[in-house]
Amino acid sequence: MRKLLLFLITIILCISCDNIVPIANIDPYKNPGTNYYSTDLTQIDGKNIPEKEDFKALLISDTHFGKNKPGTYFKTKEFEEQIQTIINNIDIVINLGDVSDNSQQEQFDSYKEWSDSVFGSKPVINVIGNHDNRNGGVERFLKIVAGTDSTYYCFKLSDIHFYVIDSAFRTLGRQQLNNLMTTLTSDSNSKKIVLTHIPLYGSVTNFYASFADEKERNYLLSNFSKYGVDLLLTGHKHVPESYKAYTDSFSEIVVNGFHGEDFRQGKPSFYLCTYTRNTSEFKIECYSCAKDSSEFELVSSHSYTLK
Repeated sequence: MRKLLLFLITIILCISCDNIVPIANIDPYKNPGTNYYSTDLTQIDGKNIPEKEDFKALLISDTHFGKNKPGTYFKTKEFEEQIQTIINNIDIVINLGDVSDNSQQEQFDSYKEWSDSVFGSKPVINVIGNHDNRNGGVERFLKIVAGTDSTYYCFKLSDIHFYVIDSAFRTLGRQQLNNLMTTLTSDSNSKKIVLTHIPLYGSVTNFYASFADEKERNYLLSNFSKYGVDLLLTGHKHVPESYKAYTDSFSEIVVNGFHGEDFRQGKPSFYLCTYTRNTSEFKIECYSCAKDSSEFELVSSHSYTLK
């Protein structure tokens, strides 16, 4: 009992202290020193990023291929059937991370095979998650599903600049953070969306689901707001989506997972994002499937005017 009490006190101190966990020097990239944010990708996995004024994006997160934890359930067949009715209207697919459950080769292979089968010729942005970087998982992620040489990069779609950020270690690491700030501070594009796995919107009651270092988290939020990031799209929590408006022009959406969990009351979900350039409206619709249902239904819709 005494050991448990000491453990809990230690955890509380770690959560409450401002900078008890330093920003780590984590640099798991093929070419150290290269700023992958500095040049916009025009292709991902050999597929062109579309050049369109208006677009539709399919957004999912936490597919966790290989997961068989009790209390977890998938609606993969139902998802596939529903997506096939709209796939021709989709321009790009985004997975916000944890494509695998434990970074195993066969899990990445299965996900890639499934993704190619369901999404066909559509470019797929796969963000790396904390379940994708275990035991050499970063190398396997890059080789099999990333479609590029780095776990972080930028691309443009319409007049929006997208930042794909690697937060899989619950920190960016010094190299990536420096590269991000170098690019962000000189980015003249007025409309920006950040895609990453670990939410910045967290709390002491959900410490695992947010950044390890509160100082790094606050630094990112402050600079995202300062340098014109409109939206931050994250996953990881496996619970019904939450929406956090940090300012009038900067919000975070923490999306629900691809699978359901009885314990966290999360339902299998996907999101349709529609952007209209002439009005700068970015609309996000959430579709979820109940455990006893065979159909994904619209459960929420939010619209944002990008600045």
